[in-house]
Amino acid sequence: MRVYKRFYIMWVAAGVLLASCVKDELYNTPHPDKGAVQVTTDWTGCSSDAVLPSDYILRIGSEEQTVKGETNVFKSLFLPETQSLLVYHQAEGVTISGTTATVNTLEDGTLNPMPGFLFSASKELAVQKDDTLKVTVPMMQRIRTLALTLKLHPGDEQRIASTAATLTGIAPAVDLTTGTIISTGAKTIFPAFALGADDGKTRATGQPVLCATLRLLGVAVDAHQVLTLEITLTDGYVQTITTDLTEALKNFGSGKMEPLELDATLELPVDENYNGTISGWDVKDDITIDAD
Repeated sequence: MRVYKRFYIMWVAAGVLLASCVKDELYNTPHPDKGAVQVTTDWTGCSSDAVLPSDYILRIGSEEQTVKGETNVFKSLFLPETQSLLVYHQAEGVTISGTTATVNTLEDGTLNPMPGFLFSASKELAVQKDDTLKVTVPMMQRIRTLALTLKLHPGDEQRIASTAATLTGIAPAVDLTTGTIISTGAKTIFPAFALGADDGKTRATGQPVLCATLRLLGVAVDAHQVLTLEITLTDGYVQTITTDLTEALKNFGSGKMEPLELDATLELPVDENYNGTISGWDVKDDITIDAD
């Protein structure tokens, strides 16, 4: 009997020891010394006219992974330390180097006036070992639409043979991590104005107009945004008109990303003694802009 008791005690002790060893080897994940990262992108803050990319890039540290959809687990595991996440994509007409996105320059030295919509987001990640860090990052829109409308007097549209325009003081680049506009080396763009009829977005439906649509990162704060319009009339007369949009565009690259719609009245010259003018710049939501 004493032998059986001794055997029973030894068996219980061995069981306790075995259970202790098993407990020490239990982990929450198959990677106990490292952590995984799951990224969910939130695109709800994008403008109504924006075209979302079909895929995008997750960059953690020096590693990158191209993904689709809203939620993805990064391909690599990381030691338990802080990692930097950058989410971005390759937009048409934009070159990315490091964390800087630059709108491409055309052969004539001006910026591409209609690059693709650009989005990015960044976040510091506190990776923990033996766990999966789940983060949601709101995607920030970096390129915004600018719509310019010049209202004409009925019949004046028949006097216009052609137009050519420039807009100065445009920012060429943005920091993808912070959204800071890089305005060094301000550029010029060529807005392509075309004749059309007012579709009801401005005050007088059916009024003839000249319209141009642009996509910009923002404006250079140390430069003026001056629109110069050269109009060639059907009689061969050429008129050049300038108007300052600096005040109207001062907050263009920050905050709102819905299209900014500006309209004004274009008065064509009656004869060589009367110059044409652009006046009354106004924002679609009736906020008056002091720009002549």
